Amino acid sequence: MRLGTFNVLGLTGYPPQFPAGALAAEPERVAHFAAVFAGLGCDVLALQEGPDPATMRRIAERLGAGLAAFPSPSAYPGYILSRLAIRESRVYAHMGPGGRDGPFSRSAGAALLGAPGAEPLWVVAVHLHPSDAGLRLRETGLLAAHLDRLDGPAVVLGDFNSEVGEPVHAMLQARGFVHAALRAGRRIEATMDTAGVRPRAIDHIYVDARMAGRVASARVVRDEGFRADAQAPGRWVHSDHLPVTADLAEP
Repeated sequence: MRLGTFNVLGLTGYPPQFPAGALAAEPERVAHFAAVFAGLGCDVLALQEGPDPATMRRIAERLGAGLAAFPSPSAYPGYILSRLAIRESRVYAHMGPGGRDGPFSRSAGAALLGAPGAEPLWVVAVHLHPSDAGLRLRETGLLAAHLDRLDGPAVVLGDFNSEVGEPVHAMLQARGFVHAALRAGRRIEATMDTAGVRPRAIDHIYVDARMAGRVASARVVRDEGFRADAQAPGRWVHSDHLPVTADLAEP
């Protein structure tokens, strides 16, 4: 089973001014990103900064995938595309009193996946605040409380907007979660690493202790179309982030 996470920058491409023509029409944008997501080969793919629900539904239908949607209190919806049956979904990011930055500032939610009779898997997808460390700390506490309510194996993945070493990573490790890349024997690599952005390792996949032995491989996807060494007029990539994937062996 392949898990993946990808901040897709609203399906605008990066830098947005270059692909504006190619992705301006809805059919072309749906066809382009459906092909991009299919090429990742994920059974479960979490998306951050997704498009509007109607566009996302068209992509899911084209892929023949199930779709769990996690609305945002601001402007950054999240989604899970799944080849596994979606048995239940929970939304964690709802706006609290006082405005835009509520309990979760971007998107957060969980989906229970798996065929009836098979062991279910909780997939928790998060997108934490990019610049306010204090808010990320509050989001970490909320995430911890939600994880403690789950019954069964779980993975946590998404755009943490946090390098390894920040509190959210310590919280996950304290609960027995293992970073998929480290478990696969790889180093932590930058997931924002294309021309025009500051390299940072902020997108991650964690699996809980019950599944750690199943991690067979993990990587940051740097294939053609996902990153560029230099910006040039008319040249663009799919997003300012790179996808992260992890392959789990069957139990």
